[in-house]
This record gives sequence, C-alpha cells and structure tokens, in this order.
Amino acid sequence: MGERGPLPTPHARRRNRRPPGGTRIAVARPRMPRTLAGEARAEWKRIVPEIEAMGLLAMLDRGALIRYCRAWADWCDVDGKLQATGLIIKGRRDALVRSPLFLLRVDLEATLSDLGKQLGLSPAARLRQGVKHDVPRPEDDARPRAISEYKKALGIA
Repeated sequence: MGERGPLPTPHARRRNRRPPGGTRIAVARPRMPRTLAGEARAEWKRIVPEIEAMGLLAMLDRGALIRYCRAWADWCDVDGKLQATGLIIKGRRDALVRSPLFLLRVDLEATLSDLGKQLGLSPAARLRQGVKHDVPRPEDDARPRAISEYKKALGIA
C-alpha cells in the first residue's frame, strides 16, 4: 500500500522556488507603427484606448497589437472578396468547390480569436483577467436630447 499525501517536493525545486507576485509592469500605450495603414490603423485607434482604460495594456503588448490589427485588416479584405465571389466557385471541369477565400477567412478568425483572448478583447478574457464592468447609470444613456437640455447639461443656458 502506498503512502498517504502528496509527493514531497525535491530539494532543487524548493531551493529555486520564486516568491509569488512577480514583477509589476506599468500600464502604457505603445506607439502605433508607421507601416499600419487603412483598416489596421483604424482598428488600432479603436481598441488601444479601450484596452488601456481596462489597465491591460503594456509596452510589451505592441507585437500582439500589431498582429491583431493586421489580421483584422486582412479579415476585412478577405471577407469583402468572399462576399463578392460567394462561398462556392467553379473549379476544374466546372465542378462546384468551396472558395479558398473561405478557408483563409477561417484561419484569420482563429488568429483574431487567439490574439483577442491575449489582449482581453472578449468578455470571457476580461473576466479571467479580473476586469470589472461598470453598469451605466440611467442619466448616462446615449438617447438624443433636446438642444435646451444639452445646453443645460453643459452649463451654457
């Protein structure tokens, strides 16, 4: 019969154990690369302020952000072409086959999903990273206001 309890930790592993907590990294916005253009640049401008506001962005995340924004731009391009050509195209000898653009889009979606999890761009990823979501107050709603209410809110009238 075996002994009870967990196996003992070897001496070398006990000696090399690091204290919990780790190094703290400052929240900082990385610079947008000049090579980003079009849709990738627009996506960078859209997501970086949001990730920074959540406190999840560091200078080290620049590579993942660049890959995510480029993958997003590629996805938009492939999706547009796929919508123009359709999911099924004529192959050899006029046989109907699935468009290669569809497979490319699926690969890009997997890349976006993986990078989005790393950057906290999905609800599940934000929960795992401990981000608290604020519930908007009723007066913060985005309903249109009359001009007089708007001026009163600004303190003009």
